[in-house]
Amino acid sequence: MDKHLLQFLDETPYAKNYGTELVRCEPDVECLTPWAEHFTGNPLLQAWHGGVVVGVLELTGALQTLKVSADEVCPLLSANINFLRPTKGDLAVHTRAYLVRSGRQILNIDVIAWQISLQEPTAAATLTFARRS
Repeated sequence: MDKHLLQFLDETPYAKNYGTELVRCEPDVECLTPWAEHFTGNPLLQAWHGGVVVGVLELTGALQTLKVSADEVCPLLSANINFLRPTKGDLAVHTRAYLVRSGRQILNIDVIAWQISLQEPTAAATLTFARRS
């Protein structure tokens, strides 16, 4: 595992709050976030809060930028999130980030979230990060 990615997870407060674990970093960054009761958005549906889902998608995308930008922390410029189906409580969320484009000034990353099967995603994000150099 990439020590810089693990260090980022250990030192970032919201990553620690989520309990997100790095599953793999080659060829793409993949994470697992276990369910926690305080992630509940709708207690009647026992579903994840949309903000937590977005946070986990962004976190996975940020880890992908660290991997492809020589450990440079890149600020998020924009995020487009699609909620595709309910993210059910009591189930962990898997996320995988894909590099779409690496330019001189920006990085485009796609991230997908699923619970049971990658073929049945619960949410997807298109993220744009700025390079600092």
